[in-house]
Amino acid sequence: MVMPKYRIEVSFKQGVLDTEGEAAQSALKSLGFSVARVAFVKTYLLESNESKARVEEMCRVLLANEVIQDYSVQELS
Repeated sequence: MVMPKYRIEVSFKQGVLDTEGEAAQSALKSLGFSVARVAFVKTYLLESNESKARVEEMCRVLLANEVIQDYSVQELS
């Protein structure tokens, strides 16, 4: 039996300081690259028999801090 796979992406909400993204943007600009914005996004790849709703619950409970972060869950085939 094939176990469902999910891609979870967690990023900072608009307006929250993203120091890693800003550092990368600054470094790229200093190297001569034209970059409007760089955002740090954490990606989790999850294999689980849990439903998508339960995976979203995992995000709310542990994987993302909803005060400062957004998350998205995508079911992979």
